[in-house]
Amino acid sequence: MKRIWCGMLVLALLCGLLTGCAGAEQTPTQEPETEQDEENYDTGDASLDDPRNQDGIGASELLVVSFGTSYNNNRRETIGAIEGALADAYPDWSVRRAFTSQIIIDHVKSRDGEVIDNVGEALNRAVSNGVRTLVVQPTHLMDGLEYNDLVNEIAQYSDAFEHVCIGAPLLSTDEDFQAVANAVVEATKQYDDGNTAICFMGHGTEAASNGIYAKMQKVLADKGMHDYFIGTVEAEPSLDDVLAAVKTGNYRRVVLRPLMVVAGDHANNDMAGDDADSWKSAFTAAGYEVECVVEGLGSVEAIQQLYVAHTKEAMASLDNTSQVADAAQSAEAHAVGTEDMQPVFAAALKDGTYPVAVDCGSSMFKIASCTLTVADGAMRAQMTMSSDSYGYLYPGTAEQAAAAPASDYLVPVVENGVGTFMFPVAALDQKTDCAAWSRKKELWYDRTLVFRADSLPMDAFADGALVTADVLGLADGPYLAEVALAGGSGKASVQSPAELWVENGQVLANLTWSSANYDYMTVDGKRYDAKIVDGASRFEKIPVAAFDRPLAITADTTAMSQPHEIDYTLTFDSSTLRQFQW
Repeated sequence: MKRIWCGMLVLALLCGLLTGCAGAEQTPTQEPETEQDEENYDTGDASLDDPRNQDGIGASELLVVSFGTSYNNNRRETIGAIEGALADAYPDWSVRRAFTSQIIIDHVKSRDGEVIDNVGEALNRAVSNGVRTLVVQPTHLMDGLEYNDLVNEIAQYSDAFEHVCIGAPLLSTDEDFQAVANAVVEATKQYDDGNTAICFMGHGTEAASNGIYAKMQKVLADKGMHDYFIGTVEAEPSLDDVLAAVKTGNYRRVVLRPLMVVAGDHANNDMAGDDADSWKSAFTAAGYEVECVVEGLGSVEAIQQLYVAHTKEAMASLDNTSQVADAAQSAEAHAVGTEDMQPVFAAALKDGTYPVAVDCGSSMFKIASCTLTVADGAMRAQMTMSSDSYGYLYPGTAEQAAAAPASDYLVPVVENGVGTFMFPVAALDQKTDCAAWSRKKELWYDRTLVFRADSLPMDAFADGALVTADVLGLADGPYLAEVALAGGSGKASVQSPAELWVENGQVLANLTWSSANYDYMTVDGKRYDAKIVDGASRFEKIPVAAFDRPLAITADTTAMSQPHEIDYTLTFDSSTLRQFQW
């Protein structure tokens, strides 16, 4: 039976490919706790917590994975509350728990006798219980190293279940940021009196994902929540940054609360502790009345429901494979490419990254920008769409996507409501099948793409890959060659054969158009003005970079009420070259 992987499983792996340094990120779900053998503080009654490590799971399991905390009461009020919300939302599923921190697992077992599974133990428990469908919902705050490690560990068990999928971290989309911002504002509205600075302390990381804190600050500011401040323990914005920002206002009081799923060691000590370097001590020393709210985000019902929503999306993706748009559900497609296209493979290009134009057979598939990376004999395109309408892409047809495991789906990186995909390219100037999964319609759609070689800069081509005067061994002098114009409405043409001149290995062309409506051309960024000769636009000494491949040009027409630039291509046929006497 087909094994299905949810798209979010691929996202963490894709982010590592895009950034090249995702493995260096440290973005724990909650703060890592350094436990002491002898604790001089009360963490609560562990017996009130349900470790959710029971057997007798059944066919469908919902495994909730958290970093963990040894603070018993807070564990129950945050992680336990999230697990409870998921159990209420999905009563037909067996909800189980796993922690990723072995230090915390061992400490809780040694101190309290409570046994909590690590991820491997939980997965083995699922296998031994005959679980067929496994949905994993992490309580991670963001996508980072720990999330990627979790994905990789689950991947080792891919053959043990018929269906496996993993949900998204808390802050994955722009909508998530809005929802979390609304939740923290609602949870602290009683303090927002205009005289109080409400400061949230996150964990922080040196990796790029640390940007979520600045983004959350901006989201709050855009909502008019100017009395809210976001900082981190181990990165930026730091405590000093937050303190400096608060001092710019006329505040008498400061409320501190963790921007972490649990309120563990960092919240109790780094934020609310009495040591001189704690946030509480720093703000008190600055003259503010300080109140600490030692409650994790997991205790907020709206946050719990956001995890429920992520789980719902993950579960829905289990059914992606049976949903393909039919002809009646698809917009009319138009042809792309030409029958005489000659594919351009990676071997013809130099390693590097280049802007590339993409033609698509559907007006609904809008690519805002695209770059092509050539490396080690392979090509991939980074396609930035005009929105985040598509949840997945697949390099093939919609039917093939429907039959493929979800681990083969391409998942976008979404920023500011725009999705970016990394798409493998077998060849340029070749029709390429692309299946697109619509978030709104929840259907796979067929798309046909052509990555255009004529849009690449000339220096992208490997030595000898282009048919040039040197390759052909052309001596200096005049020639004729057949030339074909493509693009626009198809009504315009240029006189063929065209007059050519080879000078020091460079080929120049004189082009005469079919009308006098063209006043200039742009070739390789340089403008060439027309001469009107015998009632037609004539351009002289236009550079011909290569034969036998489309060369991109732009021509400006004055036939419309306003001048308008139109993109064309010119293809000079080397097989028709012949010397000519002026």
